[in-house]
Amino acid sequence: MKDSSKARHAVGALVDLANQPSQEPSTLAAIAERQGISASYLEQLFARLRSGGLVSSVRGPGGGYVLARPPQEITIADIYCAFSVTNDAASVRPSAKSLSLRPQIEALWRAIEREARQISSKRYHP
Repeated sequence: MKDSSKARHAVGALVDLANQPSQEPSTLAAIAERQGISASYLEQLFARLRSGGLVSSVRGPGGGYVLARPPQEITIADIYCAFSVTNDAASVRPSAKSLSLRPQIEALWRAIEREARQISSKRYHP
């Protein structure tokens, strides 16, 4: 994720939803107030969270947003993927085409990707 503030705010908003009694829908205005950020900024985040399958919208009176699946099934990797064009670190790899060390550099990037996926896929259980 390019912007760590988006990650922090997305995690905060999802934790906020997870703490709602009986999975009651929360409006963006209510979440924004509780989290201390603007509702318009949350709209941008929730568009990504919705397209990433992490939240669902409930229309009508009493509507808002709810988690699309149980909170214990949502990982940091899921949030990362919702905000990334691609979750493949190859998109940010330095060019090594002309380097004789390319195989070693590629192996290093694969190891970094593997470790990042392993760490970010762990579930948080308070």
